[in-house]
Amino acid sequence: MFKSKVRPIIIPQYEHSRLAGTFAAMWGNDDFEKPVIDFTSFVRGVALHDWHYGVVDNLPIGATNEADWLAMVQKGGEYWFDDPITDIVTKLHIKRLLSKQKILNTEELINRLESRIEERLSQTDFSRQQFEWADKITQFCDQLAFDFSFEKPSRDTWTVYTQVNSIQEITIGYEIKSGGKIEVAPWPFSIDRFSGIIVGYQQTNFPTTLTPEVIHFQISKHA
Repeated sequence: MFKSKVRPIIIPQYEHSRLAGTFAAMWGNDDFEKPVIDFTSFVRGVALHDWHYGVVDNLPIGATNEADWLAMVQKGGEYWFDDPITDIVTKLHIKRLLSKQKILNTEELINRLESRIEERLSQTDFSRQQFEWADKITQFCDQLAFDFSFEKPSRDTWTVYTQVNSIQEITIGYEIKSGGKIEVAPWPFSIDRFSGIIVGYQQTNFPTTLTPEVIHFQISKHA
């Protein structure tokens, strides 16, 4: 879960994940091509990349012990999505996340994830390289949703590929402003601007008592 940096609100991992999926669903224009893997399955994978936390979780970002965090990640790694494309998208995300952690006892889980990815690849018509290409988009959507979920004004950059037959990277910058506003440049999405909501909860008595708060976002091109 994310604790807002500006008010006593909790945003669950599930809502962060759903927001990342919303960004992925809007991906693609003349300058930023969509992945060649089935797009609906890809978007589903991005939207479900943190599904294993459940609709409401009580594992605060940055304040959860390693054992509890690894147990949760292992749950996500062991689940088998029926759609192999969705499964690979989620497993690549989890494997990448584990590979960046400086904690013990992750090697076995990483190896199991790699075996799962290779097994499911044989059930698709796509290459590992094509999935890795799409994973750059997953990373961008995940990080943007991650930063937004703290509600604190911030800015960052991320690199993605723009053309499906190229691994040339381009840097996308984004700025999160107060009031749920997000500005992005260059613009990778299919429409000029879009908006939506996620659901948070008041911190008081969370998670025993759930008092929901609707959180609006509006995303547009950087001026």
